[in-house]
Amino acid sequence: MGKKDEQEAAAAGLLSKPLTGPGVEKALKDFGLDAEAASHSPLGSLSHGQRVKVVICASCWMNPHIIILDEPTNYLDRDGLGALVRGLEAYQGGVVIISHNTEFTDSVCQQKWIMEKSEQTGAGRLREEGELKLDEAIEDQKGPDEIYDESGNKIEVKKKLEAKEVKKMIKEIEKKMKDNAKKSNLSEEEVWELSDKLAELKEMLADK
Repeated sequence: MGKKDEQEAAAAGLLSKPLTGPGVEKALKDFGLDAEAASHSPLGSLSHGQRVKVVICASCWMNPHIIILDEPTNYLDRDGLGALVRGLEAYQGGVVIISHNTEFTDSVCQQKWIMEKSEQTGAGRLREEGELKLDEAIEDQKGPDEIYDESGNKIEVKKKLEAKEVKKMIKEIEKKMKDNAKKSNLSEEEVWELSDKLAELKEMLADK
């Protein structure tokens, strides 16, 4: 892939993480997999729970707008399940979950479609519970300015920004990237993160 292709892909939000050893290790660490398992263990040697974490990490690699999870709680221990719940609560895209774990779905789902077997005919019957929230209702929810994961690491909470603020942030990032083109004062990972943030801000500006 040439430099122009990389820039176009970054602008589209496709190459949002550096495809390097440290970049992959960091992404997997965020999903609870240590560097030893991430870089030095064949996939077949991982436990079922570790494989689930790898699959969920891979599904989120491209920063999708929607993710579909089929029985995501299978093989997860309590810590892994707790991390998954917190991750889904913080995720700002759409999520579709297929699960038999009612305790899990009760904690993360706003609306549920429950398939029940008819005692008379044996046919499946779909029952709906809950209501979908409108975008306006979701945006109006006020959350904390910052939250922390189980390791005490601060997680940035995205707030709704005004167009003026978005334009200012875009200019700042473009200046950093222009300076880097002259001085090469940023790491490869920092450049990728800035490119991803720039694409995100431009998308926000286009929606305003």
